[in-house]
Amino acid sequence: MQDFLEKVYRNFKEFFLNLDVGKRISLIGVSIIVVTAVISMLLWATKTRYETLYTDLNREDSKKIAVLLEENKIPYQTSTDAKTIKIPQDMVNKWRLQIATMGVNFSGTVGYEVFDKQSFGTTSFVQKVNKQRALEGELIKTITYIRGVKRARVHLSIPEESPFVSEKKPPAASIVLDLDQGVLLTEQEVRGIASLVSSSVDGMRPENVVILDDRGKKLSENVGDLMTANTANRMALEAKMNRQYEKQIEEILTRVVGEGKVIAKVTMNMDFTESVSTETSFDQENSAVLSEVKNSQKLQGSRPSPQGIPGARSNLPGETPQPGIPETRNDVNKELSTRNYNVPSKVTQSKKPTASVKAVSAAVMIDGRRVPAVDDKGAPVLGADGKQVMRYEQWSEADLQNFSQIVASTIGLNEKRGDKLVIKNMEFAQEDLASIDALMREKENRELLKNIFKYLAVGLTISLFFFMVVRPFIQWVTDNTVETVEDFLPKTLEELERVQANQKLPGLEDALPQIEEKLNPEKIEGNMLREKIITLVEGNPGKAAQILHEMIHSTENDKNIA
Repeated sequence: MQDFLEKVYRNFKEFFLNLDVGKRISLIGVSIIVVTAVISMLLWATKTRYETLYTDLNREDSKKIAVLLEENKIPYQTSTDAKTIKIPQDMVNKWRLQIATMGVNFSGTVGYEVFDKQSFGTTSFVQKVNKQRALEGELIKTITYIRGVKRARVHLSIPEESPFVSEKKPPAASIVLDLDQGVLLTEQEVRGIASLVSSSVDGMRPENVVILDDRGKKLSENVGDLMTANTANRMALEAKMNRQYEKQIEEILTRVVGEGKVIAKVTMNMDFTESVSTETSFDQENSAVLSEVKNSQKLQGSRPSPQGIPGARSNLPGETPQPGIPETRNDVNKELSTRNYNVPSKVTQSKKPTASVKAVSAAVMIDGRRVPAVDDKGAPVLGADGKQVMRYEQWSEADLQNFSQIVASTIGLNEKRGDKLVIKNMEFAQEDLASIDALMREKENRELLKNIFKYLAVGLTISLFFFMVVRPFIQWVTDNTVETVEDFLPKTLEELERVQANQKLPGLEDALPQIEEKLNPEKIEGNMLREKIITLVEGNPGKAAQILHEMIHSTENDKNIA
């Protein structure tokens, strides 16, 4: 093995020494580039690859995880904004599970775990603070379950209890939400978060919950205002009914006038007044006697009538009393009858819906139709492109009347209620779709040509670099010209003996003839020269032909001169 290595070393040394200075420098430069590329590939292959452990962290969480990794001597990388931490790829899953089992809470979110470790003798103030802290932490954990909420902060303001009702204040809450990029919470979602927090604290009302986003924008406008919420719901209902009626009108007319040729707008006025009425009706024809009571009374009596002169005259002496009625009679015949009837009655209580339609106004605009244009003789009119010209034609009054009846029946139009319907036939503006398609095709063609030229330029550049730089350089380094071969091949028998004695021609010992004892030196030298000429001619036949051509012409020139 050592002999083989020494032989390779001698061959390379002899080859390198036979090169000129330019080729030596080029060979050294190429060798350096190749070695550098190989070393870079080895370093890249053996380099530790890092993968994201956690992302979107705040500074407190990032610092907490970094300290934990340093304690366990785990290499890690952090981004410039300290929001992302990376560790070696093969340790990501292991440490995610490890951190989860350690019970690490991000963003300082501690719920009821704060009561897991309680020291003896904790004061009531500390217990109260821990209770509020645990409640805030649990609310944060619950809010972050909502889709689109990345992080949350909750602050509760729970006042001290007072025995006086006038001094009692309701609790309040402040919430800051960090949303995912491009996420916007709807009004229902904001109202749901406010209801969640208010329901978690005793005595809290939804209007006392303030919700902000990460930019400081207030999201909880009029969350607890019932009047505003009802008004918004009513407006949303009207808008929904308007869209529904518009869709119905456009769907039924599109089948006749064509797609995109109908525009309908409906305005619905709704009454949200709530009323309750009670109605009682009696059936007199089917009445029946329920009870009857009769009471009769007969009296006969008499009494003496008063005698004498009425007044003060009866006390005067000498007055003669007037004769009177000896007695007075009083006869009574009384009869009382009470009869009760059972009359069937019907009591009806009705409640009108809170959303009733007061009036409907609908406006419908219809485009005309395109019909083939013909001349006075009935022949089609052709355009410049050879196609038949289409002319605009309005719908007739009978057609518009039919459309009006169809729309009125579709939306339940009631003229007594004050509903209005307007249908107009107007020409729509026509977009030049053909020119737009042509521009789009032209743009696509330009992009296609641009990509073709780009890839052709890249391929041509690579080809030119190979044929004009790489290939000539390889030929330049490895080219062994005839002059170079003649320099290191022995020219005489004495040089051949010296080469074989000193072994100064590595790689060609087997190709050279061996000198045998008791041989004619002139014959050996002639054989060597012949083999040398044959080898040179076979190696470069073009140059050999050129040399023979020059030799022939030079001989002819010598004869002509002679």
